[in-house]
Formats: sequence, C-alpha cells, structure tokens
Amino acid sequence: MIRTTNLITAGAVAAFGLTAWSGVATAADSHTIKFGNVISAGDTQNQGYELFAEQVAEGTDGRITVEVYPDGQLGGEREMIEATQFGDIEMTAPSVGVLANFDKSLEVFDFPFIFEDADTAHEVLDSELGDEMLAGLADSGLIALGWGENGFRNLAMTDGTVRVPEDMEGIKLRTMQVPMHIAYWESIGAAPTPISFPEVFTSLQQGVVDGVENPYELLYSARLTEPANYLTETRHIYDPEVLLINKDFYESLSEEDQEVIQSAADAAIDKIRSLKKTVSDEIRAEIEAEGGTVTDLTEEERQAWIDSAVPFYADNASEVDTEKLKAILEAAGNATFLEAIQ
Repeated sequence: MIRTTNLITAGAVAAFGLTAWSGVATAADSHTIKFGNVISAGDTQNQGYELFAEQVAEGTDGRITVEVYPDGQLGGEREMIEATQFGDIEMTAPSVGVLANFDKSLEVFDFPFIFEDADTAHEVLDSELGDEMLAGLADSGLIALGWGENGFRNLAMTDGTVRVPEDMEGIKLRTMQVPMHIAYWESIGAAPTPISFPEVFTSLQQGVVDGVENPYELLYSARLTEPANYLTETRHIYDPEVLLINKDFYESLSEEDQEVIQSAADAAIDKIRSLKKTVSDEIRAEIEAEGGTVTDLTEEERQAWIDSAVPFYADNASEVDTEKLKAILEAAGNATFLEAIQ
C-alpha cells in the first residue's frame, strides 16, 4: 500500500494563530493537537482517530497529546479546513467533496459511479496517482497524511422509496456544497439543496428537504434514518476523506515526531478501512430492525443510474481537470465514463 510518505508541503499561510509554533522544536517540546471532524462519536472514523491519538501519545512518551472532537463540535467541514489552515486547530479529516473547494483538482472524485467497490478505490488512492492528487494541496498551508474513508453514499428519503433516476424528479435532496454533486442531481431533475450537516436532521423533520445522501453509518449514527427511513443502496459516490494537519505546526516538530504522526495516521486509516468492510451490513440490519426500509437495486435499475450519469460526464468533464479525471477512470477500469469523455 502506497501512502503519502513524501509529505505534502505548502506555501505560507496567515501568520496569526501560529506564533506558538515559531522557532525550531526540540525533542522535549510538548504539544496538544486538536483534531476536529463532523463524524459521530463511536463511528468507524472516530475509532480510527482514537487509535491515532493513542499511538501519537505512546510514540512521543506523552509529549504530544491528541484531543479528538467529533460531531462537528468545532464547526462544519469547511470551517474546520479553514481553521486548520490558519492554525486555530491542528488537524481535521474532511470529505474530499468539501476539500475540493480548496483544490479544484480534487473535484474529479465528485463524479458519480467511478468506483465499483472499495478495494478498487483503495488501489487507486494508494497509488502514485493518489499521491499526486494530494499534492494539489501544496499551496493551501496543509499537509495530507493519507486517504481516509467515509464510504459509499446512498439515498435516504422521508416519503417512499427511490428506485430509478426518474423517481428523483422534483425531489429536494440535501447535498453538500459541492458543485459536481449539485450538478449531477440537477441533471436528473432533482432539486439539490446544500445544508450544513448539523442542520440536516431538523430540515428532514420539517420538510425543508425530502431526502439526504450519505453512507449508511453516518445516516444512522446521526439519526437521519428516523425522519428519512426509506433507503436505497445506490452507492452513487465513493467518499474518501483526507487526514490533514497544519503545515506550520507539523514542520515545527522533530523528524522523529513527524514519523510518529505519519505512522499513527497510517494505522488509523488501516483500522478505518478494516472496520468499513463490515459496518454497512451491520448498520443496515440495525436500520431494518428499527422499522426502516432498505432497497437493493436490480441489475437493470443500477444500470439505469449509471446510464443517467453518461450525459453528465460528457457535459461536465471539461469543468474539472479532464486529464486527471481520465487517469482516475482508467485506473479504476471504468470504460463506460472514460469513453463518454474521450
């Protein structure tokens, strides 16, 4: 498995908030890393992040401690990326869809149905191509420690099951503030509605939106399957996350401490991916046991979803780094969409 071992450096960032890190760190320096994310406490990602915290403390003899703040305690994903850039917090792990607002080359991962399964996604992300994609963060004041995982996104609706793209006509669907996500749903007639994640539950309850799309685990742990209990396993987007650390803080550490942090990040990613292999089936069973409905698509229905994305690729490939999109599709063995944009 290839990870970002040649860690990504970045250009200068705003000086305020970073004064505590000026100068050269010594081996005796103590630090506290605030690590914020929007994922629910106890979810697979936060189990990985807690392992990260344990290994950093152990590897530095307690000189560096990691405080993990789940559930959006430190803000939404965009806010925490900015806070990490400016040094207000040291680490975060956003969805690549939100991170693409800071580096447009990452928008290629916002196209639907790229990866057929997680193993294919891991192979591509852990390759030199995946490292190259992370290198696009070089001017952002951030260092990428590796590709985490949120999982495949599925649909959850408040009033009836969606089976084919035509069922989305006029549906108000909560999405992230991600241009390519919004463009795809608009292309099949839906009404995508960006809403900050902490506000989604209330928006579903009050009818502001008719549905939401996210991996099963996050839908369930955030209780979104209570108001939106008609689920469809569309697996329309594989959603990687990126473990980020503030550049100035990271570079203030000794090489030994940097190695501890990278090793701990690798271990966290391995644990998250291992847990993700079974969590979807387990969570799906929990949702059904509590009265939710989870629908599998037939082969013909899934093909209808894939077919619905072909015009989207043709119309939007030029809006992103087309050569990188082609490279990702080729690496994933996705001939359908590769042909659509040639």
